[in-house]
Amino acid sequence: MKRFTSTRAQRATVLALTAALALSACAPNTATPPATLTSPPPTLAPTATPLAPTQTPAPTATPTPVPTATPRPAPRFEQLTQGGCCAQPFFSPDSARILFLDKPARDAVTGIYAVPISAPLTSPALAFRQLGPFSADLSLAVNLENGRTVVERIADGVKWTIPNDGRRVSFSPDVKRIAWTVGEDFGNFDVRRNDMYVANVDGSSPKLVATRYGGGLQAWMPDSNRLLIAGKSNRNEAKLKLSILNLTDGKVADVLEVERSRGITLSPDGKRGVLLIAQAQNPSANGLFLLSLDGGGAPPQRLDFFGAYKWCDATRLLYVPLETSAPANELWRLDVTTLRAERLIAAAADGPFKIASGDWDVSSDGRRIVFLSARDRNIWTVTLPVACGL
Repeated sequence: MKRFTSTRAQRATVLALTAALALSACAPNTATPPATLTSPPPTLAPTATPLAPTQTPAPTATPTPVPTATPRPAPRFEQLTQGGCCAQPFFSPDSARILFLDKPARDAVTGIYAVPISAPLTSPALAFRQLGPFSADLSLAVNLENGRTVVERIADGVKWTIPNDGRRVSFSPDVKRIAWTVGEDFGNFDVRRNDMYVANVDGSSPKLVATRYGGGLQAWMPDSNRLLIAGKSNRNEAKLKLSILNLTDGKVADVLEVERSRGITLSPDGKRGVLLIAQAQNPSANGLFLLSLDGGGAPPQRLDFFGAYKWCDATRLLYVPLETSAPANELWRLDVTTLRAERLIAAAADGPFKIASGDWDVSSDGRRIVFLSARDRNIWTVTLPVACGL
């Protein structure tokens, strides 16, 4: 149920600049009429040397004021719950509520509770008795009952059993299909066989779609018709491949060959991913890498941070660097098209931004984040100065 590497959601900032240009204008000279003569003027002797023409002064340039950047508003923190509570806060699909796992009292039901963004510090209401995992739209929940995988439709409580011997399923983005992996339970992890299946959401028409060693299902692509899978074609291969499997025609497009993939987080449009590589034989191969998935063949780009991260839109990441000795956390935004990073929240000794247990999430528009505070064990939201895409 935890959305730490999640599904959705966010944006370089445009600063408003103001400038004033001072202009000056000169009024034209008006000639003074000559005085009236009462007698003929005396005869004047001609001037031997004509007068030199008067030089017109050069115009003086008016200095243009230097534009001053409008100060960006500070992030706005707001406490959402009180008294200490809960775990794993996340946004509802419309970002209007914060949901979280809780048992608020000894005699209360353990479930998913909710507080509206618009009504902070109100008593949480029970939203779901099911604990998830859920489909992206929260219309379906999956649970293990008596060793069987059971999917429940939230609206009416109708349940059905998936014929996969109690294995966890992954819902497609359009909530029409499910996928799961059947893996060997013996041998080293990097050589275990993994069979990947796809079925209708009610469990009907299950089909084996791929077999890999040392890998398995990574994610549904946003079109709900392709799967990102990982693994080796046979046990003897040294490296595994990340590939995209088309469920319509069965074609496989290899994306990357790596030694030790530890998971990939897709951008909302599925064109990019952040890949974690750990425990590689060559330590320089470990880290976070930006990966292109659009078929262009661009090489992976190493990211210069390590920590928690979530997509806030198709081209921007929000991330929290891992700094164990820092007095609080920092929040940064990375534009993956330019690799330009911008700090949105600085670490401060007495600052409220300190996340407990990695529990945080990003709203669908990237404008807010929610986190469980390590200071007081309450849920807080942060409204950022601009939405992620701006």
